[in-house]
Amino acid sequence: EPTVRAELMEQVPHIAMFCQENRPSIPYAFSKYLLPIVVRYLADQNNQVRKTSQAALLVLLEQELIERYDVETKVCPVLIDLTAPDSNDDVKTEAVAIMCKMASMVGKDITERLVLPRFCEMCCDCRMFHVRKVCAANFGDICSVVGQQATEEMLLPRFFQLCSDNVWGVRKACAECFMAVSCATSQEVRRTKLSTLFINLISDPSRWVRNAFY
Repeated sequence: EPTVRAELMEQVPHIAMFCQENRPSIPYAFSKYLLPIVVRYLADQNNQVRKTSQAALLVLLEQELIERYDVETKVCPVLIDLTAPDSNDDVKTEAVAIMCKMASMVGKDITERLVLPRFCEMCCDCRMFHVRKVCAANFGDICSVVGQQATEEMLLPRFFQLCSDNVWGVRKACAECFMAVSCATSQEVRRTKLSTLFINLISDPSRWVRNAFY
């Protein structure tokens, strides 16, 4: 029954906190029993179950209740599987959003090694504009986590692609994170590349995109 699974997910952060407080007597309980359920439910057929498991996962990361080793070996591999080209459309979009939100919580190293390559692929997802839109909306957050070098070498080419996307909603999302992206680059890159891009987008065919850039 989906409502039972969803209700269970709402309790998981509380149980995880209990496990943390009683760690000496139950050292592996959360990692062994609860975390696998959370990540399994990220691909549940029921929308409400997926939403509650996503919320639970973000709370667990925020409260630092998941060990770094488990993030690398249990959480990231599942999210990367869920964003594979043949994954269900809704699940893929949700998984990309989770990857973006968790970047600031797991830090530069894990994001750069495990999240960034798949994120760059998702920016070029030619089949689903929803995925590209999620990437565009979270682009600035990823840039601020991975820092200047990775932003300039790996992310900027994707950002230029997203800024010229044929869906106006994707271009508008780029406008909303343009400031954060520019803050992650050098003054030279801002002057020679981003300023030209910005000026072009102020003349975008879509009124909504133009307004966002203004």
